[in-house]
Amino acid sequence: MINENYIGTLVGETGGLQINIALRGSFSARRGEFVRVGHKEEGEGEQMSVLGRILGVSRQNMLFSPSMGEGVADVRFLATSHAGESNYAQMELIGYRDPTTGEIKIPRRPLEPGARVYPVTFDFLKNFYEYSPETTIRLGNLVGYEKGENIVPVFIDINKIVTEHLAVLAMTGAGKSYTVGRIIERMLVDANASIVVLDPHGEYGRALRGGNVNFISKENLAGSTEKDDLQRICQRIEELQALGGGIQVYSPRSREFSLKYGSKNHQLALRLDEMHIEELGTIFPEMTEPQQRVLQVVLKYWEKHSEAPRDPTELIELCTSGLDDLRNWEELSEGERKTISSRSTSIVALRLRNLLNDARSFYEAGMKPFNVREMIGRRNSYSGSASVGRISIVDLQGLSKTSMEVVVAILCNEILKAAQDPEDPIRPVFIVVEEGHTFAPAQDASLSKAIIKKIAAEGRKFGVGLAIISQRPNKLDSDVTSQCNTIIAMRIKNPDDQHFIAKTSDYFSEADLRELPSLSTGEALVTGRAILAPLVVKVGTKALIHGGESPDVIKAWKA
Repeated sequence: MINENYIGTLVGETGGLQINIALRGSFSARRGEFVRVGHKEEGEGEQMSVLGRILGVSRQNMLFSPSMGEGVADVRFLATSHAGESNYAQMELIGYRDPTTGEIKIPRRPLEPGARVYPVTFDFLKNFYEYSPETTIRLGNLVGYEKGENIVPVFIDINKIVTEHLAVLAMTGAGKSYTVGRIIERMLVDANASIVVLDPHGEYGRALRGGNVNFISKENLAGSTEKDDLQRICQRIEELQALGGGIQVYSPRSREFSLKYGSKNHQLALRLDEMHIEELGTIFPEMTEPQQRVLQVVLKYWEKHSEAPRDPTELIELCTSGLDDLRNWEELSEGERKTISSRSTSIVALRLRNLLNDARSFYEAGMKPFNVREMIGRRNSYSGSASVGRISIVDLQGLSKTSMEVVVAILCNEILKAAQDPEDPIRPVFIVVEEGHTFAPAQDASLSKAIIKKIAAEGRKFGVGLAIISQRPNKLDSDVTSQCNTIIAMRIKNPDDQHFIAKTSDYFSEADLRELPSLSTGEALVTGRAILAPLVVKVGTKALIHGGESPDVIKAWKA
């Protein structure tokens, strides 16, 4: 018996990725839904189902053609039926699942013109997007199949995200931080991952505000379709916290951060002497050439006469009270000695003092220096907290742009160096860079850009993954984004941002770009190596309170 539950037939050219369908009626298909078409790759082979997605639907009636002019409004009484009406849809091919390898493949030969197009069932979609629970995490549910009994979960591959990098791109308020929060808390629980979040606005730190791990309210938990799974995540995070992992916060040294985190935050004591002289010389790009030469001389003297770990306040002393010692240093060339003027050294001292006072993140004598292995854990450790998963949030709220760049540069440099240590390497780590266009800008100079580009290009060899998050994709360095082999794009309306995504990524089709402005908050187009095929996903509920939720200003005003 012939199945009559088809929605239409293929018409026109069928050899491309986008194919037209003549629909049976105006209610046969909707934009965004999935359909399937029978297809044979080999003449004698078995017929398989090719999955497609409806990109758009058109509906016309010859009785209401614009060519009829102004009188078209008066012929309404003639349209007592759908006579003269034509309905078409445009379908984008997603592919078929190879029965041998399980991979999603695009047909290499044209589909058959006139072939019938059928709606897909819940079971078909669930089997088509089947994932391995050992290597994946659930991002959310397929849009159009996210409610009721026919929920189709969508999973992404953790290994592909970490080893081949991730970009999360969207305009403000679309849900970037929420989505990242969902991903990293599940990486923590399901993979015992080590994650470092570079957080310029202190949003993720909400998870440990007051010194306690903060989870979503019981009302939100009870109302979620993933209630049992969320309870499992909450319980496991508390277990990791008790073992010395879980949620950790690192911050500059100040009373504000101690109050914010109930003194449960780790105070940063970064070593400025871990950076090369050439890198330190670029901290102040606005310095004049004489001032830069003075800084180079001061750094050389500091490195020669002080033992590690070195206190950066000694640099200020060299430029002020220790100026005579500096001038009389026998290793100075005559040209270097001439560069040391009182005016230039005073300005260098002032800039250094401002950096140290603003950042409040550098080692000083008597402090315990920052230890990257305590932040991330050790790869070869099989006991204690060194092998426990953790999300380490670096709260940079309130720091100047220059200070943030210096802190991020030093941290990323320490992480990459420790990952390459053959004797005592750190655990594989996933670095999340919020406001990526600040730390790796396309045009402007940035101290942190060089190390972020290096991690994007070389990090995978040493187990250092990167997630770059930005609300202005076209302001990002293209060398960084081109290394991101999985992209989560949420609502983006700016044409420049859409053009940048198309230019730097091969994973987006024109149809995908047209989809971006119409996405609702919390919906994401996921494409790339971590997912079997491009999908529009409704991101699921997260367990922790973190990310960039907007405040309820009306409630605050009326309080």
